[in-house]
Amino acid sequence: MELNKIYNMDCLEGMKDIPDKSIDLIVTDPPYNIGKAKWDKIDNYTEWMGTIFKECERILKDNGSFYFFHNDMPQIAQLMEWLRLNTKFVFNSFIIWDKGDFRALSWKNPSKRNNLRSWFNTCEYCLFYTFQDKTGLTTVMLDTNNFPTMRRYFKDLQEYIGINKKKILEIIGQKADHCFRWNSSQWDMPTPETYQQLVDVFNIDKWEGFREYESLRQEYESLRYTHNLDTNHNNVWRSQERNNGKQHPTQKPTDIIERIIKTSSNENATVLDCFMGSGTTAIACINTNRNYIGFELDKEYYDIANIRINNHKAIYTE
Repeated sequence: MELNKIYNMDCLEGMKDIPDKSIDLIVTDPPYNIGKAKWDKIDNYTEWMGTIFKECERILKDNGSFYFFHNDMPQIAQLMEWLRLNTKFVFNSFIIWDKGDFRALSWKNPSKRNNLRSWFNTCEYCLFYTFQDKTGLTTVMLDTNNFPTMRRYFKDLQEYIGINKKKILEIIGQKADHCFRWNSSQWDMPTPETYQQLVDVFNIDKWEGFREYESLRQEYESLRYTHNLDTNHNNVWRSQERNNGKQHPTQKPTDIIERIIKTSSNENATVLDCFMGSGTTAIACINTNRNYIGFELDKEYYDIANIRINNHKAIYTE
């Protein structure tokens, strides 16, 4: 399967050609089955989505991440339960996209507003799954001989530093707390930033066990799902884009997709979008130096996506 290309085909057929455990990140915006257009009316919707989920499960790396958008809560509940019962995916986060001015501007018409007998929905949702729990460690990883060794190294590290946990936290900050919970089920490895502080402040690179620990730390980091923190790390998102120039009725803002890509993948990673639409995920990958693979069954949107990508590349590479 060629990288940085959109295929004009059914994603279920196309994904068959993607090798097992080869995709770093899946970001996709499937039909919501709410009658938005002809392509948005699907019989046996949950079962159909289930076949896509199973293919995503097969091709996603063990430390990969999976995001999908939706806006219909009853169907979301059914999809979440299907995922829980039929896949190894572990639910991580429920993200709310507050659409603001990106929503349909026609809703500002008071006559239409008065006819509604419920609260008008100005948001959509994005569900985030991995194969690991929120520590980024799988049960298999916890059962390995190396994991107790990692715990022991942190205990030895505190002895090397020569001060107790309370004093370490006073110097490094409370964010370092997770580094020293070796007797807790909440134990986790330090973030890269906290780890660098330990190196700089306490000169732990001079510690006798540093090289062996560092090797194990890098091994575990390579196994955990990517999660690059930003400065506003919450689950309610707003876009800086507005509702103009859309080329697809369910087009997502590029900055929202870029946020997912930058958080849950590293540069040169491979990102899959099973329902590419007008090409927003591809544009976001180009902007963030990632590779993409996309599928779009509708020929009209497939053509729009390719024109949009080519135009963007011409501007982006100037």
